[in-house]
Amino acid sequence: MAFRPKTTVCREGWYYMLIVALVIGGAMFKDVNLLLILGGMLLGPVLLNWRAVAIAMRGLIIERQLPLHAVAGEPLAVNLTATNGRRRLGSWAIVAEDQILPESGARRGRRPPPPPLRTSVLFPYIRAGETKKGGYRGRLARRGRYRFGPIRLSTRFPFGLFSRTTTIGKPETLIVLPRLGILTEKWTARPVQAFSGADQRRNRPGPEGNFYGVRQWRPGDGKRMIHWRSSARIGELAVRQFERPRSRDLAVLLDLRLPASAGAHEYETVETAVSFAATILSDVCRKGGGNVSLATADPEPNCVEGPASPAALQNIMERLALVDAGSTDNLQTLLIHALRRINADAEVVLVAAGPVDLGDRRRLAELWSDPSLRERMQRIRCIDASSDRLADFFRVE
Repeated sequence: MAFRPKTTVCREGWYYMLIVALVIGGAMFKDVNLLLILGGMLLGPVLLNWRAVAIAMRGLIIERQLPLHAVAGEPLAVNLTATNGRRRLGSWAIVAEDQILPESGARRGRRPPPPPLRTSVLFPYIRAGETKKGGYRGRLARRGRYRFGPIRLSTRFPFGLFSRTTTIGKPETLIVLPRLGILTEKWTARPVQAFSGADQRRNRPGPEGNFYGVRQWRPGDGKRMIHWRSSARIGELAVRQFERPRSRDLAVLLDLRLPASAGAHEYETVETAVSFAATILSDVCRKGGGNVSLATADPEPNCVEGPASPAALQNIMERLALVDAGSTDNLQTLLIHALRRINADAEVVLVAAGPVDLGDRRRLAELWSDPSLRERMQRIRCIDASSDRLADFFRVE
């Protein structure tokens, strides 16, 4: 996609042409031939620059290469490729200007969007038929979706009197993922306490998991566990052993409700909550061996779930990159939707941008009236991102 090129007079060009006009006007008024010749000579660079900038922009093609992934606060590299499609004549001093506009998830809630970021890359000389590579580096401090482009090409070569500009390409989008932090040892030790009751229920006699060997019979072992062929071979009773897998299912519920009068500090708390949720889900997906779920407190709760894997983590991170804070109280809808969907033995962590009282029977009346949901709700671990106690579990790099 390309727009029609446009030639404009630069500020220096206006100054130059004013001087030319004064010289020619004075020569005609005073009838001085030498000044008239000088004025004609001064018109030469004007015509040359006007023609040169028009030729330099013909046949130019510019392409942008965005990275597959970007993380808030980390270095971002964008590559540009410029091609001169003409058979003759090179292009000098080509400037490619790109703009970056924050969209969904990067505007800090209901605040007006910030002005677009502008970058420029200089291609000193591109020969006819040649392709040159350039690029720019930077950091995007906020998660969310960003729109890049279109790219604006311009040149003022050789004298800087005229500027020729054209806009090439279509806008592209890039999702900037939340920044990850570091989990402390206190959080790492959490599953032992959280699953102690579930482990006792699962440690019942009987086949469970994958068969991996036999062992000597012990009092209390059931007859169904005896491996008769091995017992006959070794001359004593032997029983089969099975792996007892430990469930690592984790469900993270994200409640980013803020008051209508929220300020900069409250929105920073939202970013901390999102970063903490992203970090604990990333930690589980790297270890694998279970399922992960993410549900956000939207009017219609959106749940992303799947086996702990890089693919599931990518979907979760993209969802976290675009989630916004709001003033509507959707916590009860979120809890009902999530608790009815996830595994009963999964660990449930509720990350909120402010204090949450799950014992509030007025706010959560429907949950308290359902015995099954009420029992599961009492095992939810609540994390208040605005509290100083979050530092016991998590810190930002």
